[in-house]
Amino acid sequence: MDWQKIKALTEFDTPTVANGLELLGTRDPSIGYCGPDVRALMPDMGVRVGIAVTARMDTTSAGMDNPKSLFKDWIRLMHEAAGKDGVPVIAVIESVGPRPRYTVTIGDGMGTIMRMAGAVGYVTNGSIRDIEGVRGVPLPCWAAGLSPMHGRIRWLDVGSPVMVDGVTVNPGDIIHADANGVLAIPRADADKVYEQAMIVRAKEAALFTRLGAPGMTIDRWLDE
Repeated sequence: MDWQKIKALTEFDTPTVANGLELLGTRDPSIGYCGPDVRALMPDMGVRVGIAVTARMDTTSAGMDNPKSLFKDWIRLMHEAAGKDGVPVIAVIESVGPRPRYTVTIGDGMGTIMRMAGAVGYVTNGSIRDIEGVRGVPLPCWAAGLSPMHGRIRWLDVGSPVMVDGVTVNPGDIIHADANGVLAIPRADADKVYEQAMIVRAKEAALFTRLGAPGMTIDRWLDE
């Protein structure tokens, strides 16, 4: 995988990359992206691109027990994915349990450790807390929203395929996210998307140049 090309995808917004992926024709364009239930909580922090490191968590099931933590196992996967070259990681948690949207999956403490391990962003169908602390890490998040508390943290597994807002994310997929939302790019397509996004950008630039040309009217456009 050409990480220079993948890192260069930060030059584009997520809709442009999504259109570029559609041009490849390798995946049905009706899948592979989150909708409004997973939104940018810090949209001012711009574009993030990275390799997905996944986990599943439940913090809304009742109980006063002390479940085994897999947090260090998850962090170890991030650290290994980042490697010596500092490959950017997007941490992804599928929130499960009786109230998935209420599941607080990270706060500023976990977020700080994740950033140390190489995470440049975080995606979940659950919630986060300590938003100002997480912003200060900095670790931009895409989530269902905010919640102040969680129950016992029950880790189901780490490093397995997850489902986030209807999107299957496999470990090693590339995540591209910005204020518009979250896109999952299959690993096999990641190297090819940059060139396609360039084509999309050029086509859109030509369109807007034409629309802004002197004398352009809706009637003229309809006749073209």
